[in-house]
Amino acid sequence: MPALGLDGPEGDLMPIKIAVLTFAFDNSKVIKWLRERGTYIKNEDWAKVQKINEQIRQAIKWDDDFLNKMQTPCSIFATFETEEGYERALNYNKTIKMEDFVRYKTILGEEIEIDPASEPSDIIWENRNFTNE
Repeated sequence: MPALGLDGPEGDLMPIKIAVLTFAFDNSKVIKWLRERGTYIKNEDWAKVQKINEQIRQAIKWDDDFLNKMQTPCSIFATFETEEGYERALNYNKTIKMEDFVRYKTILGEEIEIDPASEPSDIIWENRNFTNE
């Protein structure tokens, strides 16, 4: 991505480093099951605990779509080491439209879109899944 000069002229030649990557998964179904199971455990309703356990077991064993969702990130949160890195990321959606940078439009064959992250305390993590619908 083109340098923005935020780290001074010498920073334009330095690589942008990511400090932390955090992956979010489409696991709301499992979180729902575990919440239900927790309520049944609290109420000592062991038959319903067994029923939920069996639903989870069956999904893991037989539902390939479920397993794929559980193992494929739906969002990635990146923390950059410098303001330059953060600002270049924010400019990504515009930059990839430029002829010299269009090759960066996809990663592993998938188009990406970069947005600034919400404050972590504002996120209901199990609702992070986004669909194209």
